[in-house]
Amino acid sequence: MGAEDFASIQQDLIWTGDLNSLPSGEMGKRSYEAIRAFQKRIKAKETGIFTPPQRITLAQHAAKFTARYGFETITERGITLGYPAKLTTVRTDGKNGPHFATPKNDVTLDILAIPADKENFEALFTRLKTERPGRKVTYSLLRPDFLVVAGTNDGKSFYLRFVKTDADSRGFALGWDPALSPGFDRVAIAMASSMKLADGDQPAHVPPAAKPAEPPAPPAEPPKPVGPPIPLPPGASTAAKVGIGVVVSANGDILTYAGLVAGCETVTLQGGATAKVVGGDFGNDIALVRASPAPGLAALAWRQPALTEGEAVSLLTGAAPTPTTVTALTGSHDDSRRVSLASGAPGALIDKDGALAGLAAANGEPTALKGLFVTAFLRAAGVTPPERGGDPTKATASLTCSPGKP
Repeated sequence: MGAEDFASIQQDLIWTGDLNSLPSGEMGKRSYEAIRAFQKRIKAKETGIFTPPQRITLAQHAAKFTARYGFETITERGITLGYPAKLTTVRTDGKNGPHFATPKNDVTLDILAIPADKENFEALFTRLKTERPGRKVTYSLLRPDFLVVAGTNDGKSFYLRFVKTDADSRGFALGWDPALSPGFDRVAIAMASSMKLADGDQPAHVPPAAKPAEPPAPPAEPPKPVGPPIPLPPGASTAAKVGIGVVVSANGDILTYAGLVAGCETVTLQGGATAKVVGGDFGNDIALVRASPAPGLAALAWRQPALTEGEAVSLLTGAAPTPTTVTALTGSHDDSRRVSLASGAPGALIDKDGALAGLAAANGEPTALKGLFVTAFLRAAGVTPPERGGDPTKATASLTCSPGKP
């Protein structure tokens, strides 16, 4: 799944009310939790990863809201954005742009272009974030190329977003009766995510900021765990299990399989060191253990781009990497969480640069959980990638789990 496809999922999650941030095309903690929230609402297993049928269900739910508000695209004052056309049917035109409203005036929208020679970008931000009797600002953000201000004004909620060009500040001011919340709140986020400069227009030139001197780094805090250790399924064997894990952070976080570490609070690494089982997900057979740090082991870098069909990759099985190839961008039964491989073996999937690109199936089937979902699981657990990836041949660890051990 590419960034564009995942951004589409994020956009739909905004419409279902599960995500309150702009689409980035990357899986992070907010997106992971939003997916789980939607899965919980439709009474599906909360894996944080959509199956193809669940993706269809998400799109159907999102479509109900876009239809309810009549969300359409409009270009005015040098910007293109979506807006609730079905509601805001009353239009009047002003000096700086059009004003839209509902017949009851419980929703208002102004699309504006404010010339820089009349009010520069920073002055606009200062004015918009100023509080006065009846006006309260609950959120404000200024960046070199855009600003956001939100709050309440005379009993009405508002959300303002402007982008900076060399000639002017362009954006919108949306206001609504709080009685329409929380359902209407998603419209503001959807509008913000849809807004862009009209074709041919360019944002203001923003010179790169000087990099400040970096203070000494504080001691790294251990990542927060995802949850309790993974319980052993009823009736499962309590015999000792030995398998593989791969180091994914400088703090000693080790990626492995849920089935391997189920039933254990700690596992033993080669050499006798122990690692704590943090948590995992049986649905995707993925787990996290922590060695704090892993002795004598290097951490893999995390790959960002999605894998491509035909790409040469390797299976990190504990010895030398075993070359293989991505043969399809879905797994068996058209599983969009996985890629298909020319060959399989338990271990991490790495690309030609030695970066983590997925987690191969524990049973040796020629499939692997995509890196997008692996890194989403890690980020949701508070794990951060290493600043620099280490030698892949020094990144694997042998893990022993003894569920029957007191």
